[in-house]
Amino acid sequence: MNQIELIEEQLQKLGFETRKIEDVGYIFNYNELNYLYMPDENDENFLRISVPQIYDVTDENRLGILNVVQDTNYAMKYIKAIVIGSDSVWLFYEYRLFSNEQLGDILEHMISALHAAYMIFQQKVNGEDEE
Repeated sequence: MNQIELIEEQLQKLGFETRKIEDVGYIFNYNELNYLYMPDENDENFLRISVPQIYDVTDENRLGILNVVQDTNYAMKYIKAIVIGSDSVWLFYEYRLFSNEQLGDILEHMISALHAAYMIFQQKVNGEDEE
């Protein structure tokens, strides 16, 4: 079994129902958010999970959203908030896998950290102070 299959299997063991999206990866849901496991066929040890399209970017809100993206990146370790295609904000967590690691623990941390980043982003975009 290759690393991509192991990750998909581990996600299922954690209780997530994954669905394959051709040429993109595997989508699953947690706390009402869609997550996307995006395997790299050329580097099986590269693990990337994203929360896609969390906020629409328009000409009117672009500057404010870029500031929120920057603030979110500053507030969160391991997470990258990025404007993709100039029209939506995505969150990414990327990790280099090494042998003898607890894949389930890593995946749980990635998913929890992405959820926390989403909550911080939403608080910042709504002008609320996070605790």
